[in-house]
Amino acid sequence: MEIIPLHMVPELGPLLARWSYNEWYRHRSIDFSLVLHTYLARTKDNSLPQSFVAMDEGRPAGMVTLKLDDLWSRKDLNPWLSSLYVVPEARSRGTGHALVRTVLARARELGFASVNLFLGQANMEQLERYYAKRGWEVVGAALDNDGVDTKIMMFRMG
Repeated sequence: MEIIPLHMVPELGPLLARWSYNEWYRHRSIDFSLVLHTYLARTKDNSLPQSFVAMDEGRPAGMVTLKLDDLWSRKDLNPWLSSLYVVPEARSRGTGHALVRTVLARARELGFASVNLFLGQANMEQLERYYAKRGWEVVGAALDNDGVDTKIMMFRMG
């Protein structure tokens, strides 16, 4: 498996936008064209937000993004791990963990001492266990961008 910055494979921007839309936005009042626009912007260079693609035997298998101001109610915290997604057939094979490690390494390169994330509403307890097992800690609660209670987790660079 190889993790590649999206700006190195810009032709995958529409696919990542489709994954993101299907996973997090299609049941909300957000149009696909807006999601597509954000991912196409990420194909231009390696500035934040920066997305990464997991490639497994030449096929896209997952994605993740490092971004600023992901949780509108906590603009004091940055940066954020966002949009971790692994295609079903590549799950439980270390793909997600490799993507998370890539975001942490990029954040470290940029001089950040920690990275944050907030838990999605689906499978919140399972997500919390997944991240806690990998060294993340719950550091607070907040309202997510839809106004629903969520937990904030942080990984401190060691």
